[in-house]
Amino acid sequence: MSRGAAASIRLPRAELGPLRLSAAGCLVDVKRAVLQGAEASLGPAGVEAVRADDLELSQVALTARLPLPDAPAEVQHLAGAPPRPADDWRLEPLDALEGAIHAQITDAHLLFDATVTVPIARGEVDFNRATVEHIGPDSRMGISRMGVYVDAPDGRSYLVQFATPPVHGVRYEQRGALLSAWTTERGQITLRPFLESLLAQSGPRAAGGLTAQARTLLDRTALRGELRLGDGVLRLPGLSAVLQGRQTGRNVLRIDSQAVGRGIAAAMEDVGAGDLALDLAGWHLEAASASGRWRCRCAAVEDGLHVDATLESLVMRSIRLSKDRRLPGSPNAAA
Repeated sequence: MSRGAAASIRLPRAELGPLRLSAAGCLVDVKRAVLQGAEASLGPAGVEAVRADDLELSQVALTARLPLPDAPAEVQHLAGAPPRPADDWRLEPLDALEGAIHAQITDAHLLFDATVTVPIARGEVDFNRATVEHIGPDSRMGISRMGVYVDAPDGRSYLVQFATPPVHGVRYEQRGALLSAWTTERGQITLRPFLESLLAQSGPRAAGGLTAQARTLLDRTALRGELRLGDGVLRLPGLSAVLQGRQTGRNVLRIDSQAVGRGIAAAMEDVGAGDLALDLAGWHLEAASASGRWRCRCAAVEDGLHVDATLESLVMRSIRLSKDRRLPGSPNAAA
């Protein structure tokens, strides 16, 4: 073989692990990786590309810290944050999102003891259907240009305040005629355009801030829910996939938390996706299909959110791994 010529190695089966990767503030630990029917292409710097029939990962742990605002939105200064390209975020599975979020507030010092139900249908939160039940007259939830609120017997309290009023995917509350104080329409959020727009502005920070009242309330709130995602393209910075399998009961997100202020746990027992693409630590991975199960816990810390996610198993078919850098928004993407 002449100098500089490429070489390849065939591996009917290869097992690796444990592995550790670090990129964009995330730490990824892989306990075990098994390649079936693999062929690795070698160059002067070592392995440059890998093709395989199957890749099975076991116990993949991801740890990350996500900065978020720690003050109400009206005192934040987000104008200097560089906008992200719109292609960084594509959340098609939210178009057909169905389910409900249930919250049980016990010993809520600032507001009241209450049971809150927020239904989601066809990717839309209709606050006219949301309920806030407690002793005495029930309260109502809604969305105004200032944020998401609860109208309680003792007045209006804002749970989330916006840095600037969102313009995509929101229908704000409507008052009665002649400057009436009565709210006749509580408002709606169409989740896909709402979240895509906010995330494209400046990432998660664009969502605004929790009020001090809301933070105290979350410490006393238990949360549960089941959300059925639709099929379609899911694209985040550095990650792209097509969720598949709604008709067979796949991609159901279950949420459970004894106290939101101390963290939220979420899990998906049967994930199904096709056309997976991922950029991580200088490598680009593509797979024709992927299936697995994962669980995640998010907890508030001083400067944002701490995320611990575990892929208990992940099986990918028709693998291509290379040092290409292709996905928009990837921390490894070429300028």
